[in-house]
Amino acid sequence: MTDILVVRGMSKSFGALKAIRGLSFSLAHGEILGIAGPNGSGKSTLFNILTRIPFGPDAGELVLDGKSLDRMSPRQIVQAGLARIFQTETDFETLSVLENILVAMPDEDFRHGRRDAEKRAADLLAYVGLRDQADRPASEITVYDRKKLMIATALACRPKVLLLDEPAAGLSPPEVTEMIELIRRINADGLSIIVIEHIISLLVSVSNRLLVLNFGELLAEGAPKDVIRDRRVIEAYLGTAAANV
Repeated sequence: MTDILVVRGMSKSFGALKAIRGLSFSLAHGEILGIAGPNGSGKSTLFNILTRIPFGPDAGELVLDGKSLDRMSPRQIVQAGLARIFQTETDFETLSVLENILVAMPDEDFRHGRRDAEKRAADLLAYVGLRDQADRPASEITVYDRKKLMIATALACRPKVLLLDEPAAGLSPPEVTEMIELIRRINADGLSIIVIEHIISLLVSVSNRLLVLNFGELLAEGAPKDVIRDRRVIEAYLGTAAANV
Protein backbone atom coordinates (compact mmCIF):
# COMPACT_ATOMS: atom_id res chain seq x y z
CA MET A 1 0.00 0.00 0.00
CA THR A 2 1.12 3.55 -0.72
CA ASP A 3 1.32 6.15 2.02
CA ILE A 4 -1.40 8.76 2.39
CA LEU A 5 0.29 10.58 5.30
CA VAL A 6 4.01 11.03 5.88
CA VAL A 7 5.48 12.65 9.01
CA ARG A 8 9.20 13.47 8.93
CA GLY A 9 11.33 14.77 11.79
CA MET A 10 8.53 16.35 13.83
CA SER A 11 9.72 18.16 16.95
CA LYS A 12 8.08 20.37 19.57
CA SER A 13 9.53 21.87 22.72
CA PHE A 14 8.03 23.91 25.53
CA GLY A 15 11.01 25.66 27.05
CA ALA A 16 13.36 22.93 28.29
CA LEU A 17 10.72 20.23 27.83
CA LYS A 18 11.08 18.36 24.55
CA ALA A 19 7.57 16.99 24.01
CA ILE A 20 8.20 15.51 20.53
CA ARG A 21 11.73 14.64 19.41
CA GLY A 22 12.42 14.16 15.70
CA LEU A 23 9.47 11.80 15.19
CA SER A 24 8.94 10.17 11.79
CA PHE A 25 6.30 7.70 10.64
CA SER A 26 3.83 7.10 7.83
CA LEU A 27 0.21 6.01 7.38
CA ALA A 28 -0.77 3.82 4.44
CA HIS A 29 -3.95 4.23 2.42
CA GLY A 30 -6.70 2.30 4.20
CA GLU A 31 -4.64 1.65 7.33
CA ILE A 32 -5.58 2.09 10.98
CA LEU A 33 -2.49 3.15 12.91
CA GLY A 34 -2.69 2.96 16.69
CA ILE A 35 -0.59 5.20 18.93
CA ALA A 36 -0.03 4.30 22.57
CA GLY A 37 2.21 5.53 25.33
CA PRO A 38 2.20 6.45 29.01
CA ASN A 39 0.87 9.80 30.18
CA GLY A 40 3.17 12.62 29.09
CA SER A 41 4.67 10.66 26.20
CA GLY A 42 3.62 13.28 23.63
CA LYS A 43 0.59 11.62 22.01
CA SER A 44 -1.86 14.53 22.08
CA THR A 45 0.94 17.01 21.42
CA LEU A 46 1.59 15.07 18.21
CA PHE A 47 -2.01 15.56 17.05
CA ASN A 48 -1.79 19.23 18.04
CA ILE A 49 1.25 19.90 15.88
CA LEU A 50 -0.05 17.88 12.93
CA THR A 51 -3.25 19.93 12.83
CA ARG A 52 -1.71 23.18 14.21
CA ILE A 53 -4.47 23.27 16.83
CA PRO A 54 -3.57 25.05 19.04
CA PHE A 55 0.10 25.18 17.96
CA GLY A 56 2.37 23.92 15.22
CA PRO A 57 5.73 22.11 15.30
CA ASP A 58 9.14 23.66 15.82
CA ALA A 59 10.52 21.51 13.00
CA GLY A 60 9.43 18.73 10.71
CA GLU A 61 7.50 18.00 7.55
CA LEU A 62 3.93 16.79 7.02
CA VAL A 63 2.72 15.47 3.66
CA LEU A 64 -0.88 14.42 3.01
CA ASP A 65 -1.70 12.57 -0.20
CA GLY A 66 1.47 13.92 -1.82
CA LYS A 67 0.86 17.55 -0.77
CA SER A 68 2.87 19.42 1.86
CA LEU A 69 0.78 20.93 4.68
CA ASP A 70 3.68 22.78 6.28
CA ARG A 71 2.62 26.34 5.41
CA MET A 72 -1.10 25.81 5.89
CA SER A 73 -3.40 27.24 8.55
CA PRO A 74 -5.53 24.90 10.69
CA ARG A 75 -8.55 25.58 8.46
CA GLN A 76 -6.55 24.85 5.31
CA ILE A 77 -5.28 21.60 6.83
CA VAL A 78 -8.84 20.46 7.44
CA GLN A 79 -9.80 21.45 3.91
CA ALA A 80 -6.84 19.46 2.59
CA GLY A 81 -8.25 16.36 4.27
CA LEU A 82 -6.86 16.01 7.81
CA ALA A 83 -9.51 16.15 10.55
CA ARG A 84 -9.41 15.26 14.23
CA ILE A 85 -11.45 14.76 17.36
CA PHE A 86 -10.23 15.78 20.80
CA GLN A 87 -10.01 13.99 24.15
CA THR A 88 -12.83 16.10 25.60
CA GLU A 89 -16.12 17.03 24.00
CA THR A 90 -15.88 20.07 21.72
CA ASP A 91 -19.47 20.41 20.55
CA PHE A 92 -21.54 23.59 20.67
CA GLU A 93 -23.69 22.77 23.68
CA THR A 94 -26.49 25.22 22.94
CA LEU A 95 -26.93 24.02 19.35
CA SER A 96 -28.84 20.91 18.42
CA VAL A 97 -26.99 17.76 17.47
CA LEU A 98 -27.93 18.32 13.82
CA GLU A 99 -26.83 21.97 13.92
CA ASN A 100 -23.41 20.88 15.22
CA ILE A 101 -22.95 18.88 12.02
CA LEU A 102 -24.15 21.75 9.81
CA VAL A 103 -21.63 24.14 11.40
CA ALA A 104 -18.77 21.78 10.48
CA MET A 105 -19.80 21.10 6.90
CA PRO A 106 -17.87 22.78 4.05
CA ASP A 107 -19.52 25.54 2.02
CA GLU A 108 -19.90 23.23 -0.98
CA ASP A 109 -22.52 21.22 0.90
CA PHE A 110 -24.80 24.27 0.89
CA ARG A 111 -24.43 24.88 -2.85
CA HIS A 112 -27.91 23.53 -3.58
CA GLY A 113 -29.58 24.92 -0.49
CA ARG A 114 -29.94 24.15 3.20
CA ARG A 115 -32.28 21.21 2.64
CA ASP A 116 -29.58 19.20 0.87
CA ALA A 117 -27.09 20.13 3.58
CA GLU A 118 -29.49 18.99 6.27
CA LYS A 119 -30.00 15.71 4.41
CA ARG A 120 -26.25 15.02 4.47
CA ALA A 121 -26.05 16.01 8.14
CA ALA A 122 -28.92 13.64 8.97
CA ASP A 123 -27.20 10.86 7.03
CA LEU A 124 -24.02 11.38 9.05
CA LEU A 125 -25.96 11.22 12.30
CA ALA A 126 -27.61 7.99 11.18
CA TYR A 127 -24.19 6.62 10.26
CA VAL A 128 -22.88 7.04 13.81
CA GLY A 129 -26.14 6.02 15.47
CA LEU A 130 -27.50 9.43 16.43
CA ARG A 131 -30.51 9.72 14.12
CA ASP A 132 -32.94 9.91 17.05
CA GLN A 133 -30.87 12.61 18.80
CA ALA A 134 -30.84 15.12 15.91
CA ASP A 135 -33.11 17.74 17.51
CA ARG A 136 -31.78 17.53 21.06
CA PRO A 137 -29.36 20.18 22.39
CA ALA A 138 -25.85 18.74 22.41
CA SER A 139 -25.62 19.51 26.13
CA GLU A 140 -28.36 16.97 26.87
CA ILE A 141 -26.91 13.87 25.23
CA THR A 142 -24.66 11.29 26.93
CA VAL A 143 -20.86 11.29 26.96
CA TYR A 144 -20.87 8.37 24.53
CA ASP A 145 -23.23 10.16 22.15
CA ARG A 146 -21.08 13.29 22.33
CA LYS A 147 -18.07 11.17 21.33
CA LYS A 148 -20.02 9.94 18.33
CA LEU A 149 -21.11 13.50 17.55
CA MET A 150 -17.47 14.60 17.46
CA ILE A 151 -16.70 11.81 15.01
CA ALA A 152 -19.68 12.73 12.82
CA THR A 153 -18.57 16.37 12.92
CA ALA A 154 -15.10 15.38 11.75
CA LEU A 155 -16.56 13.18 9.00
CA ALA A 156 -18.64 16.17 7.85
CA CYS A 157 -15.36 17.79 6.78
CA ARG A 158 -14.82 15.01 4.21
CA PRO A 159 -11.38 13.99 5.51
CA LYS A 160 -8.87 11.70 3.85
CA VAL A 161 -7.30 10.93 7.24
CA LEU A 162 -9.16 10.92 10.56
CA LEU A 163 -7.29 11.50 13.83
CA LEU A 164 -9.06 10.08 16.89
CA ASP A 165 -7.73 11.22 20.27
CA GLU A 166 -8.95 8.81 22.98
CA PRO A 167 -12.37 8.10 21.45
CA ALA A 168 -13.17 5.55 24.18
CA ALA A 169 -12.15 7.61 27.22
CA GLY A 170 -14.85 7.50 29.89
CA LEU A 171 -16.92 4.85 28.12
CA SER A 172 -18.34 1.67 29.64
CA PRO A 173 -17.12 -1.73 28.35
CA PRO A 174 -20.21 -2.21 26.11
CA GLU A 175 -19.72 1.31 24.71
CA VAL A 176 -16.04 0.59 24.04
CA THR A 177 -17.10 -2.48 22.06
CA GLU A 178 -19.50 -0.35 20.02
CA MET A 179 -16.79 2.26 19.45
CA ILE A 180 -14.47 -0.46 18.12
CA GLU A 181 -17.15 -1.46 15.62
CA LEU A 182 -17.70 2.17 14.56
CA ILE A 183 -13.98 2.72 13.97
CA ARG A 184 -13.78 -0.47 11.93
CA ARG A 185 -16.79 0.55 9.85
CA ILE A 186 -15.39 4.01 9.11
CA ASN A 187 -12.14 2.39 8.01
CA ALA A 188 -13.92 -0.25 5.92
CA ASP A 189 -15.71 2.58 4.11
CA GLY A 190 -12.36 3.86 2.89
CA LEU A 191 -10.98 6.25 5.50
CA SER A 192 -7.42 6.00 6.85
CA ILE A 193 -7.28 6.49 10.62
CA ILE A 194 -4.79 7.26 13.37
CA VAL A 195 -6.11 6.54 16.85
CA ILE A 196 -4.61 7.45 20.21
CA GLU A 197 -5.97 5.44 23.11
CA HIS A 198 -5.07 4.27 26.62
CA ILE A 199 -7.42 1.30 26.29
CA ILE A 200 -4.95 -1.17 24.81
CA SER A 201 -7.64 -3.72 23.98
CA LEU A 202 -9.21 -1.20 21.59
CA LEU A 203 -5.88 -0.50 19.90
CA VAL A 204 -5.12 -4.19 19.50
CA SER A 205 -8.63 -4.80 18.12
CA VAL A 206 -8.66 -2.05 15.47
CA SER A 207 -5.04 -1.31 14.54
CA ASN A 208 -3.12 -2.75 11.62
CA ARG A 209 0.05 -1.36 13.18
CA LEU A 210 0.90 0.09 16.57
CA LEU A 211 3.37 2.81 17.56
CA VAL A 212 4.38 3.41 21.15
CA LEU A 213 5.78 6.77 22.19
CA ASN A 214 7.82 7.50 25.28
CA PHE A 215 9.24 10.92 26.19
CA GLY A 216 8.32 12.17 22.71
CA GLU A 217 10.26 9.49 20.86
CA LEU A 218 9.31 6.30 19.04
CA LEU A 219 9.82 3.42 21.47
CA ALA A 220 8.35 0.52 19.49
CA GLU A 221 6.51 -0.11 16.22
CA GLY A 222 4.95 -3.17 14.63
CA ALA A 223 2.06 -5.60 14.79
CA PRO A 224 -0.05 -4.73 17.86
CA LYS A 225 0.18 -8.13 19.54
CA ASP A 226 3.97 -8.10 19.17
CA VAL A 227 4.39 -4.52 20.36
CA ILE A 228 2.44 -5.00 23.60
CA ARG A 229 4.75 -7.90 24.51
CA ASP A 230 7.87 -5.80 23.92
CA ARG A 231 9.86 -5.58 27.17
CA ARG A 232 10.58 -1.88 26.56
CA VAL A 233 6.85 -1.16 26.24
CA ILE A 234 5.99 -3.11 29.39
CA GLU A 235 8.70 -1.24 31.27
CA ALA A 236 7.48 2.15 30.03
CA TYR A 237 3.93 1.44 31.18
CA LEU A 238 4.48 -0.64 34.31
CA GLY A 239 8.09 -0.15 35.35
CA THR A 240 11.27 -2.24 35.29
CA ALA A 241 10.08 -4.67 37.95
CA ALA A 242 6.99 -5.63 35.90
CA ALA A 243 9.09 -6.08 32.77
CA ASN A 244 11.28 -8.56 34.62
CA VAL A 245 8.42 -10.69 35.96
